[in-house]
This record gives sequence, structure tokens and C-alpha cells, in this order.
Amino acid sequence: MRLLAATDYSLRLLIRLAEDPTRHRSSEALAQAIGVPRNHVHKIVQELAAGGFVRTLRGAQGGVLLARPAAEISVGAVVRHMEVSQAMVECFRADGGACCLSPDCRLRGLLARARDAFLGLLDGVALEECLAPGGMQYLVGDATA
Repeated sequence: MRLLAATDYSLRLLIRLAEDPTRHRSSEALAQAIGVPRNHVHKIVQELAAGGFVRTLRGAQGGVLLARPAAEISVGAVVRHMEVSQAMVECFRADGGACCLSPDCRLRGLLARARDAFLGLLDGVALEECLAPGGMQYLVGDATA
């Protein structure tokens, strides 16, 4: 299974925020910390905020921070939120796709079970479990606004 780049970036961003959950980070500092252009980070932050994973604060003391503790954020929930519009295969599309094997295909059920098992495993993993021992070594030069 392949995840969208935005999902990968979202997980990286959340992990960086979880390393010091009380510290507000600017989009620019987060972009540098995860090696992604600031415009991408801005879009990802908006999507994560819409999903309730991060909070954004405006002003001189503003920035991005986790909306709840890392122990309460499921990796599976983040992946589901970021991948909501992505169909694993043609027949999983909302419109049913145009697979030449439908309706007799048995592969669809197997792939659905595999997807559910993948996400089920990630549901049992808290963001906190993804933190490296020692934490905050990556945010050198971080600005708060």
C-alpha cells in the first residue's frame, strides 16, 4: 500500500510537534524541520487542523501545536483522514469505477480486508510511540512565529 506524500508529510509534521508539545512552531520552521516546502506545510497544517489534530494560533506568539496529547492521536486516524478521498483500486472509488471484472471479482473483498488490517494495525499505534528516544534534536533555529 502506498500513502500519499501529504500523508507522509503529515505524520512527519505531527511527530516533530510531539517532540515538544507545548512549543508553537511556525510553518517555516516546520518546513525546515521536515524538509518540505512551506506552501506544502501550510496546506497540510490546514488539513490537520480541520481533522482536529493540530491547533493554529495567529499573532506574534502564534504557530502550530498539537490539539491533544500525542498519546491520544492514533496514526491510523491520521492516515484515514489524509487518505479519505483515495481509492486503493478502481472498484473502491465512490462511483464504483470501471473495472471489467465487476461484479464477479473476488479480489475486491481481499483487498478491502488487507486495507482494513493495515489501518487496524495503525489504529493501535499512538503518535507518541513514533517519537525517537531523546526527542528534540531536529528543531535547531526554530522560530515561534
